[in-house]
Amino acid sequence: MERIFASHSLAIKENTANKRIKVLASNPGVGKTQQFIEGITADKRYVYAAPTRVLALEVMKRLDEVGHAYKPIFTGQTNDVKSVIHQASEAMAALEDHVLIITHKCLASVKPELLRGWELCIDEAPDMVDINTVTMPASEYDLVIAPFVGDCDVNGHLLINDVRMAEAWEIHAQGMEDAKNNRTRNKTLLLVLDAMLTPTKNARAVTGKDSKGKNVVRVSVEGFTDFTRAFNYANSVTLMGANVEKSLVATHAMKRGFTLDIEKEHQPRAGLPFILPLVRDAEGAYVSKRMLLTMPDGSVANEWNSECFGQKALERALAYIGDKKAIFASFDWCRPDLPENVERIPYDSRGLNKWRDVNVSIHIIHGNLSPDEYGPIMRIFEQMGVPHEEGKEAHRWAREEDLVVQHAHRTSLRDKDNSVDTIHIVTSLTQARRLRDALGGNRVLDLELMVDPPETKPTEGQKKRETERSDLAMQVKALKAKGMGQVMIAKFLGISQPKVSRLLKDG
Repeated sequence: MERIFASHSLAIKENTANKRIKVLASNPGVGKTQQFIEGITADKRYVYAAPTRVLALEVMKRLDEVGHAYKPIFTGQTNDVKSVIHQASEAMAALEDHVLIITHKCLASVKPELLRGWELCIDEAPDMVDINTVTMPASEYDLVIAPFVGDCDVNGHLLINDVRMAEAWEIHAQGMEDAKNNRTRNKTLLLVLDAMLTPTKNARAVTGKDSKGKNVVRVSVEGFTDFTRAFNYANSVTLMGANVEKSLVATHAMKRGFTLDIEKEHQPRAGLPFILPLVRDAEGAYVSKRMLLTMPDGSVANEWNSECFGQKALERALAYIGDKKAIFASFDWCRPDLPENVERIPYDSRGLNKWRDVNVSIHIIHGNLSPDEYGPIMRIFEQMGVPHEEGKEAHRWAREEDLVVQHAHRTSLRDKDNSVDTIHIVTSLTQARRLRDALGGNRVLDLELMVDPPETKPTEGQKKRETERSDLAMQVKALKAKGMGQVMIAKFLGISQPKVSRLLKDG
């Protein structure tokens, strides 16, 4: 088939004959990466994309052990003065290397037609959604970004200045994932250029004033990386990761006509995993940052402290494990004082396996969308052709379920020969049930530490949003009563048609 994208001057022919994706969806430690390595043959060329440099280095080590030649192209592994994206693009076009090792970000930035002739293997689900907002001085916007903007479309999205098109592509390639050149790039410029050059993203710029009355520009970017374009060109596609068939990239691929060939096995264990939730959450009423920061009087603190609900939950967990060695994972804003026997590990711990002598994990996380994210995320799902509920479930899997599974498997749980029982303390009952289902085999769901969620008072922000929603609902209903259709109401009020529908259904 033939498609034409605004960011390319020529039509691109995609190979859509092979619409199957091999999915290795077993839990960590089962041997998915080893299966990929053992499947490498001399007559094919492979692009392996890792989520982190740490995981890429681990794969390099394993390729060395079996004597496979490879070329790593990511920061810290190349002395070429050219950018990572330039080097990856040239290597893909040359079709000379046996195995290329890159990162997800690099894969998202190279032109998809360069995957022609390669077997593509993606380790773990890549992040597809891009939502960013930056407020900058108007003078900086005029100097740095405005020269690359030609006009706006009917929706207010910024369009590239054709005169600066070649330069825009050069800066995009030099800046999106590059620590090699010495040219310092404005990060907001890179975000805007990426949005204007990517067919599935857009950028807006709105003028205003800051608290001191100075002129500012609020730049917002939203959209997604369409990995199915790369899938269409690659000879074959393999997606690896625990339960990765639940990811947004897999969900989107199925909506685009791809079939998932899923291979999954549960690792037999000698030890017994005990799973303990800290909070009883109702179906659909998930744990949130607001809940964790709730104080005894029902108010919500601005930051983590010794009296908030989350800290009290963590104290129950610490009392339960006593002096056992444990690992702890949470958000940056969750900053409790931990005892010496508990080590904080990175939030994204994929590829890190140095705690295999530890038998206890504690996770304080949640997967809720923030109010600022909700609208953009829903628009992105519509753009992707993914129903809202399916999109939200896939997004929650990435933010919560996958992280819980990954964190638990940083412990001795990942070793099939381990005969010691393991303990995995998670935030909510929903998380506990999903971890139980993901593990399979013998496991215990223990409710000893679980308590009901706290009662919270509505914040001023929530009161304001509820008032605004009520006022908007009245406007929608008034326009409907005058005979105006939902599409026209949406255009008149500057909101989405699905939101109009929801407001009408609410009353």
